[in-house]
Order: sequence, then C-alpha cells, then structure tokens
Amino acid sequence: MELELTRVDYTNVGLTGPNSLQLLPASASTASSSGGGHKQQQKVAIGDQDGVLQLFSMKKDELQVHFKTLPSEKIASVKLGGQAGSVADKIFTASENKVRGFNKKGKLFLAFETSLTETIRSMCVSGSDLLVCGNHVYNHYRDCKEVGSYLCGDVIVDVAALCPNNTSRLITVLACSGRVLRVLEHARVRQTLELESVPTVLYVPKGIGDRILCGFSDGSVILFHLNLLSTEVKREVLVADRQGEGILSAVTCLATYDLSGDGKEELIVGRRDGTLQVFAMNSDEYQFEMECTQIYRDNFSESISALQGGCVGATNYTEIVVCTYSGRIFGLTTQCISKSLGDNGSRSAEKLAGTPVDTSAKLQRIRAEIYELEQTIAKERERYQLSTQALSSGLSAIPMLPINDAFLLSKDDATYLLSLEIPTPIEHVLLQCDAPITLLDVEKNTAVVSFSECDKLSGNSLLASYRCQLNTNRIDLKFRTIEGQTGTLQVYITPNLQPKCCQLKRYPIAPLSLHMIVHNATDEMLARPMNTLTLRGPFSQAEMHNWMINSIPELPEKLYESGKVSYTFRHVFIGTLLVCEYGKGEATFRSDNISTISILKDFITKEATKKRIKLEISTSINESTIPSLIKLIEPMILHYNKLTKDYQLAQALLDLDIRDDDEFNTLSVEYRSLIRNQQAIGAEFRKQPTILNRIYGILTDLYIDKFKFKGVNVKTKLPQLIELLENYSYDELVQFYSVVKAGDEELGDG
Repeated sequence: MELELTRVDYTNVGLTGPNSLQLLPASASTASSSGGGHKQQQKVAIGDQDGVLQLFSMKKDELQVHFKTLPSEKIASVKLGGQAGSVADKIFTASENKVRGFNKKGKLFLAFETSLTETIRSMCVSGSDLLVCGNHVYNHYRDCKEVGSYLCGDVIVDVAALCPNNTSRLITVLACSGRVLRVLEHARVRQTLELESVPTVLYVPKGIGDRILCGFSDGSVILFHLNLLSTEVKREVLVADRQGEGILSAVTCLATYDLSGDGKEELIVGRRDGTLQVFAMNSDEYQFEMECTQIYRDNFSESISALQGGCVGATNYTEIVVCTYSGRIFGLTTQCISKSLGDNGSRSAEKLAGTPVDTSAKLQRIRAEIYELEQTIAKERERYQLSTQALSSGLSAIPMLPINDAFLLSKDDATYLLSLEIPTPIEHVLLQCDAPITLLDVEKNTAVVSFSECDKLSGNSLLASYRCQLNTNRIDLKFRTIEGQTGTLQVYITPNLQPKCCQLKRYPIAPLSLHMIVHNATDEMLARPMNTLTLRGPFSQAEMHNWMINSIPELPEKLYESGKVSYTFRHVFIGTLLVCEYGKGEATFRSDNISTISILKDFITKEATKKRIKLEISTSINESTIPSLIKLIEPMILHYNKLTKDYQLAQALLDLDIRDDDEFNTLSVEYRSLIRNQQAIGAEFRKQPTILNRIYGILTDLYIDKFKFKGVNVKTKLPQLIELLENYSYDELVQFYSVVKAGDEELGDG
C-alpha cells in the first residue's frame, strides 16, 4: 500500500530547532458535534530561534494567527501540557533557563525561572511534573518545586517521561551522547541501556506507558519495551539501513499518527538530509515483530526540525505538519488538491473547496502578498543605501549566520560525515586540513569539488573547495582519517549574500579518531592478549582526562566520579580494544594493538612536555597480540584479495568476446559465475582499493611500531611485507613479524 500525500505550504517563521512544533488537540465542542475529534481542524503552535511563539490555524485556505509573542530569547523547546486527566492544551516554552506557559488565547499564566545554570536544551511536561535538561544537568520540578536533579557526564540529547498506566509513577528516560539511554526514577539511575549508535530523539506514543521510540544518528529507529517491575528491556529495530538504499541520514524527529484511517498508527520519521518517511506498523499497540513497511518517502532538501500528525488544512483530511530548519511550515495532506481546485468535482466538498471564484480569489490574494513583499524589500534596500552613504563611523556588515552542523563517526564504513546547513544558499565551501584525510564521494551531493596542490612548507595536507549549485542550503561531506595523524579540519562557508563574507568552523581530528566507546565489554573481549602502557607523574585526574578527551572522541566531557575511572573503546574498522584506567598520578592503558599504545604514548608525552610535567613511562609488549590481531583482520584480507583476483579474471573473460550459449557453456562453473556477477564484482572493486590500502596501512604501522619499541628501524623491510600481504599466508606473515634478525642486522650496519 502506497500513501499519496500532497504538499500545502502554510507560512514561514524564523529558524527552528528540534521539538519546536506542536498541534493542539481539537476543541471538545467541535469534536463532540462531529463525533470524530481527530478529524477536526487543529491549531499549530510554533516557536523559533528569534524567541517568537505563535499559534495559527487555517480557515477557508486562509492563515489565521491567533496570537504571536514579541521576539525574545531563543526558544529551545515547545511542549503541550495540562492537568492530569484533562486535555493537554496549554503551551509551554523553554528559553535560556526559563519556562513559560501560555493558554490557547495567548495569555501568559506561568513564568518560571529554573535553578538550572545551563541553558535548557530539552524539556518534557507531564501533568504537574516538569523535566528540564541542560547539556549535563537534569532537573525535576513538581508544581514548580524542585524534587530531584541528576548530573550526567555525557551530553544529554533529549528527555522523555513514561507514566505507567493506573499508577502515579514517573519514569524518566535520558538520551545521552555517549551511546546510552539512562532510565531514572526519583532522579536516580535505575538502569543504563548501551546503544550501537548515538541517540538523537526520543518519542513516547500517546497512551503507552512502558514503550518508547528512539531515533539515532545512523538513521535507525528502535522501539524499547521497558519492564517497569524489573530491569528487563526488550528492543526491536523498526527502521534500519536497507540494502541498496545507502547510509541513512540521522533521525531528527519522530511521530506516530493514524493517517490512513484504518485504526493503526503509522510511524513518521524526519531526517537531517530532508527525507521524510512514513512506515505502516503491522501490529496493534506496539507489540514486537511489527515488520514496518515504507509507504511514503520524499525529500525536501533541508533538514526537518519537527513534525506532527493531525488535521490542519481541511476538515476530515489527516496530514503531516512539517517544520524545516529555515522555518518553512507545510502540510502533507491526504486530500487530493488537484481535484479540489477543479470545477468538475462530483462531491459537494470538492465543489465548495474549489470553484473558479475561490481559485481566482486565492490567486488575487497571493499576488497582493507578493506585491507587499516587493514593497518591503524596496524600502529596506533604500534604507540600507542611505545608511551606508551617510557619514557614519559604523561598518557595513551582516550578522553571524547560524550554522546547523553535525560531525559524526560512521561505524559502518569507519568514515566521518560532516553535515553543514545555513538559512541562506551556500556559494562555496573551502576545506583546509593539516592532517592527511581523504575526501570521499557523497551520492546526494550536487556540488563540484576541486583540489589544490599543497605546499609542504605551509603545513597543509588538504586544500579543497566545493562549489554549490543554485539554492543549495545544505551540504554533506564525507572523509576518512588515519589514526596517529592529528590536526584540525577548518571549513570556510561562504553564503550567497552581499556584502561577501564567510564563516569559519573548526573540527579537531583526534589521534585515535576511529575509536568508539563500549560500555559493556564482554569477558571474551577483555580476555584477549594485551599490551600495556603505564604512566606515572605529578598530574591530576582532570589533566589526564583532558588529554584523553583530545586523543579519543566520544569520551564524556566532564568527570564527576572520584577515584580511578575506567573506559573501554573499540576500533570501528578492525575491532581492536583499548582499556583506559586513570586517576591522580597514575594511568594504565591496555590494548591488543601495539599501534594504539604507540599513538597514545607519543600524544600524551607531547602534551605533558608542553605543561612541563615529567612522566615515568613503562611499556609491556605482548608478542602474542600480533597473531591475535592478524587473525582478527584475516577475513577482510582474504575477502578483498579474492575480490581483486576475481575482478582481474572477469575483465580477462569479457575480452574473450563470447557470442553464444555454446561458447559460454564451455567455460568452467567458476568462470561462468564470474561473468554473471561481473557488474557486482566491478562495483565492489571500485571501492576496494582504498579498503585494501587501509588494511595494508594498519599492518605496516603495526610492524613499524613493534620494532620502534625495541629501538629498531624496519622501514626498508616494508616492500617485503606488502608482497606477503598480496600473497597472504597466515603462518608466513606471523613468522615475518616475529623475525628480529632483520632489525639486528640493520643496527649492526649503523
């Protein structure tokens, strides 16, 4: 079943963020008179980054603004609330550390200043309970009195409340940037759920007290079923990366609503790249094994901030109300607009909605709006010209443009994805980096890329520019880093504006850039043979934590624990581990990869030298870690070596110019299979040289780092190592790594 939706534009507001749009429930009087409240037209509440909250509705295709506040502090969140058991028709907004409440007529009935020292980032309202979160602090208020707070080391991304049916309990769920969901009760952590990816948004379906939907930065959506009597949690992946669709963009908003009118709610997903998807959930009441089926998909070219299911444009027609980053508000309605605008409709509703008189009146109204806008632009231009020509000590400049950016490590292909979005069209983007990174193609990018040669003396390793097509507001960049190579990626974004200007954003490239945090490492993982690095010296725990933050991504920014702390990380490409334990004056690092230990040793030593801190360093290299690491990478080496040979054979077989089935059948089964699959082999091979080079690079670094700890330079032996890798044999490779004679000879020659 495919869902047909038609776009209807409503209005434009200022820039918006997550949770900025809400649909008020239909009034009780209209709902009871029609017998179907969800089919009655609803009012839309929207808060923007200019601090303006407005409530509007549609009447006979005309926008009616019920109230609009004056510009104030940036609105971070808009939520609906009300007394327990009553209709949630009160509008609550969060800006800076204040929460305000408005009724549907625009009257301010609550102005509450929280005790939060941070700016409110996310908020949840449930009856008389108010939950607010900054970057690291969670506060719980009941009737505007604080009843609990929690300090989190990770950045809190979103907050949601679960109210189990027929109980007064309130369970809080915090989505944290450290790949965890923290479940709280009475402001204490009840349990921690480890996640595969960074969560981006939480959503609780209406009327469900123990299930929660979570969207992730890798594009997946997972349903969690919390057992409120125990710590048991069931999870089911509803939306994931499907074969052939490519890597999904991060989820920015979620909603559920019965769009098709069959009594079952559909799952609506909004993404950072502007994609909106609707999935049919083939189960009642969010049971498991739901088999989500995509029934609608479209792309709107800018990130979707918020969306809601409801009825806004026309009575009895359900729709999805969408708000984009730049402030466009539009509906995707189930009403067929093309029929409604014709004068040959058979149904009375169609005739009423679209007689020729109505259409001409609508066109006249649009022309009047365009004329007013043109007059306003002309006046503003004239005022600007006069202000620049007058004698004034001021400078002609445009304000700083807000940049909606995201810098994420993709664990699927061990690459970084950088998303950039601004409210005006981008003219071009310049990249400058002092660390060697490799830019990769992004299918959705229409920008033209060009590279400049780097002067070695300048310190640059990459100079590239992306020239964007007309009316491009967002761009996705993808690149690959090399562990051990540290630096800063500088991005200069030039908008298509007068006077010309550009904004600079900096993104640090960490030495261990391909490591991600692991919260519950298994005993089997930790039982691997490990190399150890121990550091002692007059450093504090905070200093060591700061060095670690600069060397590994995904480490919590703040440290609230006293005594020794322990973190485990995994290499996203090859799967090796790094276990870090550190406190005041002592730090121990264990890894099954010698190169990881070498990189950490070099980086921390350099940082300590800058602060003139003398370190006592001891290393213990375990020889058995090398066979273990080679065994870990072996499947990749065999696969990609075989792929190379298959590709070369397939190309040679195509040159035979086989003309008929008789000639084809004379070939062996293996060769026939190669010819049949030559397109798939060719497509994978075009990606593989870089992957094979990465594997070879990791193994050559391992060889160099192993002998570096012994004080031996083995760079002259690298061609032999590459030859061994191309004609892979596990025993020969392990033997090559264990030979010390080559290094001894080299020392002797010196």
